[in-house]
Amino acid sequence: MLRPFALTLIAMAAAAPPVFAADPPSTAAASATTPAMSVDEFLGKTAVGNKFEIDSSKLAISKSKSETVKAFANEMVKDHGQAAVKMKQAVTDAKVKAPTDSLDAKHQAIYDDLKKKDDIAFDRAYVDAQMQGHVDTVAMFESYAKNGDNPRIKAFANDLLPTLRSHLDHVKKLQTSMGKS
Repeated sequence: MLRPFALTLIAMAAAAPPVFAADPPSTAAASATTPAMSVDEFLGKTAVGNKFEIDSSKLAISKSKSETVKAFANEMVKDHGQAAVKMKQAVTDAKVKAPTDSLDAKHQAIYDDLKKKDDIAFDRAYVDAQMQGHVDTVAMFESYAKNGDNPRIKAFANDLLPTLRSHLDHVKKLQTSMGKS
C-alpha cells in the first residue's frame, strides 16, 4: 500500500520543474514565511531592482568581452525594459503612487563596484549580482502574487513570474558555465 504512494511521490518530485528544484532553500522559505509587504514597498523594491537590472546589464554590454554574458545582458535590458512598461500600466490601473526611479544605496554600491572591474572579474561580479538579484526578486514576486494587498499589482507580479524564473534559470546556467555552483 505504501509502495505505490512512495513511487508516486518520487515520480512527482522527478517531474517538478527544474527552476523550483534548483532554487536555494532561502527562496522557498522566504516565500512561505515572509509576511505580505505593502503595495508601496513591493513597487519600490521592484522599481529599484528593475532599474539595477537594466543599468548593470547596459554596463555589461559595454564592458564584458564574453559574448555569452553580453547576450544575457541584452536579454535583461529587453525583458526588464518591457517589465518597466508593464509596471507603469499596472500602477496606473491600480491607481497607486508610482515609485521613484532611482537606485537605493545597496544597489548603487554594487553598480559602482561593477564599474571598477574588468574582464573575468567583471563578468563574475555581474553574474553573481544577477544571480542574487533574481533569487531575491523571484521570492518577492512569489510572495506578493500570493499574499499581496492589491489585486491589480498581484496580477502584475503573477504575470512577470515566468519571465523572472526563466532569468533565474538562465543566470544559474551562466554561473555554472563560469565555474561557479
